[in-house]
Amino acid sequence: MVGVIKIFQRLRYMKRMGLTHVDTRHEIHKIERHQDLEHYKDIIYQCGKCGTCRTVYQDADWAAVCPSGEFRKFESYYLGGKNLLTWGLTSGKLKWTEHLASIFYSCTVCMACLQQCQIPEIHTYAVEWLMAMREEAVKQGYGPMPEQKLYTEHTMVENNPYMEKHGDRLNWLPSHIKQTPDAKTAYYVGCTSSYREQNVAVATAEILNSLQVDFRIHPNESCCGSPVYMTGQTEKAKKIAEENVKMFKDAGIEKIITSCAGCYRTWKDTYPNKFGLNHGIEVKHLPEFLLDKLKNGELNFSKEFNMKITYHDPCHIGRHMGIYKPPRQVLEKIPGLELLEMKRNRHNAWCCGSGGGVRSAFKDLSAFAANERIEEAKETTAEAIVSCCPFCLNQFKANIKNNEIQALDLSEIVKQII
Repeated sequence: MVGVIKIFQRLRYMKRMGLTHVDTRHEIHKIERHQDLEHYKDIIYQCGKCGTCRTVYQDADWAAVCPSGEFRKFESYYLGGKNLLTWGLTSGKLKWTEHLASIFYSCTVCMACLQQCQIPEIHTYAVEWLMAMREEAVKQGYGPMPEQKLYTEHTMVENNPYMEKHGDRLNWLPSHIKQTPDAKTAYYVGCTSSYREQNVAVATAEILNSLQVDFRIHPNESCCGSPVYMTGQTEKAKKIAEENVKMFKDAGIEKIITSCAGCYRTWKDTYPNKFGLNHGIEVKHLPEFLLDKLKNGELNFSKEFNMKITYHDPCHIGRHMGIYKPPRQVLEKIPGLELLEMKRNRHNAWCCGSGGGVRSAFKDLSAFAANERIEEAKETTAEAIVSCCPFCLNQFKANIKNNEIQALDLSEIVKQII
């Protein structure tokens, strides 16, 4: 019975996050989130440099969890090393350098290390000072990385990080998609679906039409600001957020449906909790929306989808936001589909390697992480790796060789069978 209780405690997730509670006998030292580096300088001392942050704690055969540490093979790139460097800077024993800044940017901010740490304060708050270190690097003139500066400059002008024209953002939109001009619900497409994985955008819009959802796409939709914020450029990201909130509130939008994990986290968490923009707009990620429709009988799968697949948990909706069940519950309802889990899944999932600005600035690290995940997916004997994030999808497509396994978005599957 004791063992059962401990397992139950360990699998309870923290509020608004996909990290499990740590089973502890002392009360956690509670501090504020989303603060500057000075706010966290005392709590960093809690880190015991034990190395638990390197591998999956007790589960999944103690598999590796940190793409940066596993690729660089040096302590500084694991959370324990970053904690020590942060202590050195906040105590005045170290000074900023370009190399030191690059260590903190060589991280996808996937939060897998937090999940494994069994020191409650580190487990709960380490992501706050990892982000604060990036903000401090920007303030000190050492961040972001050159490639990240480049896409930020473009985003501030053309509203996307892909070096594309803002005027081309809706070129993907086919004429047969029906929109309701005064709808209170908006489909927030996101930059990756608009410019790179347009099949996701088309499939999502067609699903909404099939379900007879009154929706519209804002004609001036812009980047949510996630790529800018995740690289420590907080003031620029906040400006983007303020403009987006005003634009959607002025349009009378009351609900947003996203097919992008990063956009979802940004609108639902970063805007209100980091920037203080309590916009009051309901935000739903596509798998949540589909699950609601399944439960109330508005969505039925009329065809089979005969394929063995494995599901990849995007970090932005997984450990960042706690969405693990909805995608799986939708997949499990699809006739003919067989879901095979990878060894590292849910809160222990290995990152695809594209987040936190890593794919733009550290392409070798990014490819290493992607290939590690692809190999793990192949080990399940699945025919396709499925996710709910166009950025993960694009990352897998860029790294899969010889069509050894397919990469699909949940929206692309659902569209085929309704």
